[in-house]
Amino acid sequence: MKDAKVGYPYKGAKEHYVLDIDNSDFCKNVVSKIEEVTPLPKPKKKK
Repeated sequence: MKDAKVGYPYKGAKEHYVLDIDNSDFCKNVVSKIEEVTPLPKPKKKK
């Protein structure tokens, strides 16, 4: 994500990545990287 733009979504916020949704190739690349590192919750057991 070294080429991603960054910005501040509101005053006092930490710097965030800003994705241009019109740049679909870049967005797909970012989403695939996020999916790799984001743990999914385990399904709850039915009682």
